[in-house]
Amino acid sequence: MKKGKHLVSLILAAAMAAGLSACGGQTAQQSTAAATEGTKQASEAAPAESQEKETAPAGKAEVTLSLNHVGATTHPYQYGSERFAELVSEKTGGRIAVEVYPASQIASGAKSIEFVQMGTLDIALESTMSAENFVPEIGVLNLPFLFENADQAFTVLDGDVGDELRAAAEAKGFKILCWMYNGFRDISNSVKPITGPEDLKGLKIRVPESQVFLKTFETLGAVPTPMAVSEVFTAMQLKTVDGQENPSAIFVNNKYNEVNDYYSVTHHIFTAEPLIMSLDKFNSFSGDDQKALLEAAQEAAEYQRKLAIDSADQELQQIKDAGVNVNVVDDMSTFKTAVQPVYEAFKDQYGTLIEEIQAAVK
Repeated sequence: MKKGKHLVSLILAAAMAAGLSACGGQTAQQSTAAATEGTKQASEAAPAESQEKETAPAGKAEVTLSLNHVGATTHPYQYGSERFAELVSEKTGGRIAVEVYPASQIASGAKSIEFVQMGTLDIALESTMSAENFVPEIGVLNLPFLFENADQAFTVLDGDVGDELRAAAEAKGFKILCWMYNGFRDISNSVKPITGPEDLKGLKIRVPESQVFLKTFETLGAVPTPMAVSEVFTAMQLKTVDGQENPSAIFVNNKYNEVNDYYSVTHHIFTAEPLIMSLDKFNSFSGDDQKALLEAAQEAAEYQRKLAIDSADQELQQIKDAGVNVNVVDDMSTFKTAVQPVYEAFKDQYGTLIEEIQAAVK
């Protein structure tokens, strides 16, 4: 009941903030994010008690932080968020509690980050596409074929480049507590298998609201159509778009097999999920509590990454079992060559960061 009242208060505050934002001419673009259910494997792999509760016990908390994410209660985002809440409580002796709000209960996409910025929401687990609207440097992570595997990505994000992006975020008033796992993105559609860039020519593909994503699919010859995830199923059903691109978990759990006959494993972009807090809010805590929050976040991220990766290994079989025509593009060299103009287009904006990332993954 207490959490329900807190949620109502947060929603009312968010609504008021949104109204004030609209009056004030806020222009941050809302990224596409919607509640998605987690995989069956994630549900089975996570601790059983996660099915019964959404936060660690608050005890006699002096401070309660709200954390919003877009995943369902069975999604790895939820398990990672719950683990973060548990660790924060443990490391602060119960003085700081974290209440987790799954399924975009407070907001989603860029709007949730805007609420963090305004102090309406304490913490947002959001995509790099959403974060790019507030911290442009983070957009470098959305470039195609930047990483060959998740280990490379997190070596970069947990290293010097990640520190640079954290610093850029702090300059904009945000604290990135950690980087969680979203995944490699593949392409599905209702027309044909994608085996090379030429197969994308003229296909209407839904993409997130990110300049990098738009440029990438324009360069590949597709007709990129930005829209919210919540609109994608209906858009494909009505043939407004031919297909979409996302990590396999979203295809499985949003039942895109009902409207798409083809699933092509392209792994064209890897996306991480930063856990974002207002820098002012973070700085309001003591040095010891700041350390506890950062340690809890990193430990929770490592837990969530493993859980998500282990779940992803099973999803391709689920897609096949659903009767979808699955093809794995083993040689992506033609795609990589085709998207070089994307790197040229963003060279002035991301040039140094691109070089640092490429050097780090060699």
